[in-house]
Amino acid sequence: MASRPVRLLLVAAHPADTFDQAGGTLVHHIARGDRVTVVSVTTGVRSHDWGLIDDKDRSGQAMDVEERVQAERDKKLEELRGACAVLGIEDVRTLGFEDDEEVLTESLIVRIADLFREVRPDVVITHHPYEDWGLKLHATVGRAVVFAFRKAATSGRGQSQTPHRVPSIYFMNPMAYVGVSLSNAFAAHIDVCVDISDVIDKKVRAMDRISSQYYGGSYARKRAEACDGHWGHQAQVAYAEAFQRYYQWVTYTLPISDFELRRAEEPIEQQMKRRGTFTAAHIPLPEGSVPAHLLVDEAFYDH
Repeated sequence: MASRPVRLLLVAAHPADTFDQAGGTLVHHIARGDRVTVVSVTTGVRSHDWGLIDDKDRSGQAMDVEERVQAERDKKLEELRGACAVLGIEDVRTLGFEDDEEVLTESLIVRIADLFREVRPDVVITHHPYEDWGLKLHATVGRAVVFAFRKAATSGRGQSQTPHRVPSIYFMNPMAYVGVSLSNAFAAHIDVCVDISDVIDKKVRAMDRISSQYYGGSYARKRAEACDGHWGHQAQVAYAEAFQRYYQWVTYTLPISDFELRRAEEPIEQQMKRRGTFTAAHIPLPEGSVPAHLLVDEAFYDH
């Protein structure tokens, strides 16, 4: 661990990416006195306001999409701020890019490099640059961060801010789509898992705030069990978030955590109890939510 408080900057493609992929980790850093800044490159309205997409599909008539996008933008940003507040994050920003701009551009790289020079982070968290073979906005943002990492460290053309060299970059949930295809298996692996078992409730309640994507309620709890519970099981804890480093970890001695020491000494029975902890599914639903098992669309499964 660093001997002083550090500055973390998370650069995500869409508002909800912060919470469903690294929310618990950010809570831990805030608790130890680190400064956390969250930046969503887009507002996520065009691709992740699923209520808008459903309305457009079902309306059966022409809709002024641009007017609706403008109206929903503030709502998405308010969801982002509200979810961050649950995690204790106060510095929340968006770069304002449109989320249907999927191609890597110099303007995106420059904006992120300027952000590095301003915030001066010690740790940057972002998407894997080859997620789904690089053919999605997540990966575009991940690649932009790596290019910006180099640009921010130079004098640059027309730059007035002091250069900044980011010490460490982490890609969050690097194996996200390998289970669906082998698209990024050649580049993705997990270097470290962060045990978030003690803060899974905060992560779920942050997800509850993302109502425009139907993330709240039963889905937030199921996702925590299926995703964070999966990586937790691999790490022999209840819930965990997975990361991959961009550069190798350099230390004075070989690193070993207190958890690894305790795990080697504890009875197997205790380990299995820890891995079997079942918390997220029992977090009370937001007021007015209907349990998911009452919402099964039987007609959909009627063959």
